[in-house]
Amino acid sequence: MAISKDQKKKLIDQYVSDLKAANNVVIVQQNAIPVNTAVEVRKGVVAAEGKFNVIRKRLFLRALEQAGYETIDLEKLEGPVVALYATGDEHAPLKAVNKFIKEFAKAKADSSFKFLWAWYDKKWHDGAYVTELANVPSREELLSKLAYLFNYPLQSFACVVKEVAKKQEA
Repeated sequence: MAISKDQKKKLIDQYVSDLKAANNVVIVQQNAIPVNTAVEVRKGVVAAEGKFNVIRKRLFLRALEQAGYETIDLEKLEGPVVALYATGDEHAPLKAVNKFIKEFAKAKADSSFKFLWAWYDKKWHDGAYVTELANVPSREELLSKLAYLFNYPLQSFACVVKEVAKKQEA
């Protein structure tokens, strides 16, 4: 559906304000995503202090230029694309989308998300870099793993002492 020139200007202004407010921006390609799943992804991204926005490619590229970001070729943006803006934790919105990427791969569904590009501190990075960032464990996960590593030897020692005590009683 065609939109008027004024609506396009407002949309570009909205994109520019989103780009300036975000810590980072990630472009995600989506393919055959059901509406209920798209709503779940959007809720997950919003809960992670991010913004999930289906973009108009040409207008978004103009907004990138106005906001001072490195621009990309329009031909590289195939199919419907989404912009993820992270305003709080830089990696939390990526993790919300990455959860669904793994679910789609596990179910071997026709639906898919794919990280295309990202801008961190206005520097361009490719999709492989973004995928690595999405797979890095969060601070809470790392702390719980560390606590387990400290606790495991003590648990093992307690089990050994308990078994020795049982043998001496018998």
